[in-house]
Amino acid sequence: MILPTKHITVDDSLIGLGALLLSHLDQPATVSVLWQEVRETPQIATFERFTLTLDLLYLMNVIEYHDGNIWRVST
Repeated sequence: MILPTKHITVDDSLIGLGALLLSHLDQPATVSVLWQEVRETPQIATFERFTLTLDLLYLMNVIEYHDGNIWRVST
């Protein structure tokens, strides 16, 4: 589920969804705003998958959460 396998495509893996969410984070956004932007995307499908993807990105230190906004970590 996190990584693509023989049976899970990149689009259905959390890593693939993370790339999709990062493409929408060109500027800081609240969770609600980001959810509104991607909720119609077929790969996201549910709020649960959305939050799991955000959790993974946070654990990987790719995003940060400050003052109610999600920020993309710059390298």
